[in-house]
Amino acid sequence: MSDLDVRQDYNYLYDHAYSVWSPYLSAAEIDLRFYLGDQWSEDEKRYLWEQERQAFVINMIKRTVDQLSGYQIKHRLSSIVLPVESSDRQTADQRSKYLMHVLSNGGGYEMLSQAFASAMRTGIALASVYKDYRDDVLDGDIRFAVDPWSSFLCDPYFSKLDWSDCSYVLKRKYLSLDQAQSLLPKHRKEVEDLFDAGWDRDGKFTWLPYQRQPGGQEMMAYDEMYLQKWKEVDLLIDSETAEILPFEIPKDRMKLFLEMYPNFTKVKKQKQYIERHILVNSEPIRKDINPFGLDEYPFAPVIASFCPDSDNWGLKLQSAIRQIIDPQRALNRNRSQRTDIVEKNMNSGWMAEENSVINPDSLFNSGQGVVVWNRKGSPTPQRMDPIQVPPSFFQEESSLQNDLMAISGLNDAAFGIPDSGNESAALMNLRQSAAVTNIQGYFENLRIAQKGISRKILKMSLSNSPAKVQRIINEPPADGFYDEDFYKYDISIQEGALTPEQKQLRFMQLVELRNLGAPITGEMLAEEAPIQGSFDLVEKIGQMEQQQAQAAQEQQQIQNQLIANQSQMAQAKAISDVALAKERFTRSIANLGLEDERASKAVQDRSDAALTRAKTISELEKMDTENLSRYLALIKMFEESNKESENRIKMQNVAVTEMAAEPDVQMSQQQQSIQEQPIQQQPQEVPQDERLL
Repeated sequence: MSDLDVRQDYNYLYDHAYSVWSPYLSAAEIDLRFYLGDQWSEDEKRYLWEQERQAFVINMIKRTVDQLSGYQIKHRLSSIVLPVESSDRQTADQRSKYLMHVLSNGGGYEMLSQAFASAMRTGIALASVYKDYRDDVLDGDIRFAVDPWSSFLCDPYFSKLDWSDCSYVLKRKYLSLDQAQSLLPKHRKEVEDLFDAGWDRDGKFTWLPYQRQPGGQEMMAYDEMYLQKWKEVDLLIDSETAEILPFEIPKDRMKLFLEMYPNFTKVKKQKQYIERHILVNSEPIRKDINPFGLDEYPFAPVIASFCPDSDNWGLKLQSAIRQIIDPQRALNRNRSQRTDIVEKNMNSGWMAEENSVINPDSLFNSGQGVVVWNRKGSPTPQRMDPIQVPPSFFQEESSLQNDLMAISGLNDAAFGIPDSGNESAALMNLRQSAAVTNIQGYFENLRIAQKGISRKILKMSLSNSPAKVQRIINEPPADGFYDEDFYKYDISIQEGALTPEQKQLRFMQLVELRNLGAPITGEMLAEEAPIQGSFDLVEKIGQMEQQQAQAAQEQQQIQNQLIANQSQMAQAKAISDVALAKERFTRSIANLGLEDERASKAVQDRSDAALTRAKTISELEKMDTENLSRYLALIKMFEESNKESENRIKMQNVAVTEMAAEPDVQMSQQQQSIQEQPIQQQPQEVPQDERLL
């Protein structure tokens, strides 16, 4: 495209966009004037001046818009990267660190707040992201800027808030010679020649402040024309794995590649790209394809209210002010009329005849008011009573204020005004959050813009060297950090600890988790505490907790040693008990042998007793009848006693046999009980001399 073609395209697109957006531009200028307090038209100001009335402005609009902007600043949202697959978590965490660093240190969050406030005032603003190579000539530094409503024009037929269907965007800003040369270091001589040649203002972007000033510093018009285009590219797909080759192959080498790798198939695809033309004082200077490595616009629109269904561009795009202009006008008029009545009619005065008083000045010195002179012959001077202001004026003003708040979607709770004096802070916070539900559309549009800016930052990071990425995230980038496939990642916009209020809320949540038993240390709480001198506090708490941990560890070691000693003692006692049980079992076996011996001896004793009885019988034959009867009874008694002793020995043998089959401990206890029982002695044999008695 030649320079002439670039100029022609630029002029054509500007004329087309301006003719469509002209109603909106006029309405946005009125919205901005109302926010700044210029709420009377020139005709109205002239009329009030002729009536000797004041053009009072009771600016409720600024309060409303500032409330929205302040709420957004206190509840800023942070951007993080979430992986779709758990295997990508490391890469997602590194991207989140990079994104948070750029937005925090580069002023990205402040830029988004400024763009939001500008959109609330005028309806739209651009949140722009670019790379500044003035400090880092190799990788560049990501910077942010806000382009106001009067500095750009776009395709009027877009319908998506991310501008994915916007075919072109035109931007202009006025720069000094040094600023223009710093942005175009390779074209310094051309820029200087254009500056020396001079330039007459072309009448474009007439809403810019510089265009409204006829004199002042001589500056240069720095224009940018962004064109969103599509081209057809060849892609290679692996027929076996269905994977797409992540890079393009030149057309002259495509045939050779397909012959070497027959498993790949060539397909055609439409690919988006951005073409940027830079013009200085209406002269084309530079052309870029995908500036800053982006295949999309390097800016995102922040829009207040947008209705793509409307064919009236003055109503399609609106600010937060547009719907409350009428009640604001009526409120100002009511206050002007009421004040005029008070000033002109509330004061008393006199109605007097000419020459009716010696000193006419005395009537003027009798207080605030006026003196009405009548012709001679009129009644004596009479005092005029002040006129009361109708109560309807006050009622109407209160009604207008209520209408303004109701239309804006806000109420007293949104401004932090409690219903009662004893309302808790927690309840007030809940009521305030519920009160802003009606204007959540503004914040949703901001989230869409922030998500777009975050996506652009991540794409721009792919052109950074690994060394710079490592300096930012404090670790080497993972293998997937430079993966261009962004579709498996999702950028989540959520509330983070960015503002003091959010940090305090996070601290209270940690305290609550600790109270519930979560393993949160005092050092962790001190790091998150929103207080001054937290560094020293963290260090001291860390030392104290370290000492406590060491003491607890020593106590635990002592306790463990005590438990070990007790375990060893219990083990030794168990071994001793086993040995004792074995000893008792051995003793019981010996006792069994002893009992057998006793039983044998008892049998022997019975044999001896029988033999003795035989001998005794032979001797009894020699005795008389009386002695014989006495000795027979004695013999019978001996036999019964021997029989009982034999039965007792048999029962003891049976008990010992059953005890040997039981566990050792129980056996030892039973054996001990058996041993404790005294064994009844066998009846002694009657001496020979007694038997003969």
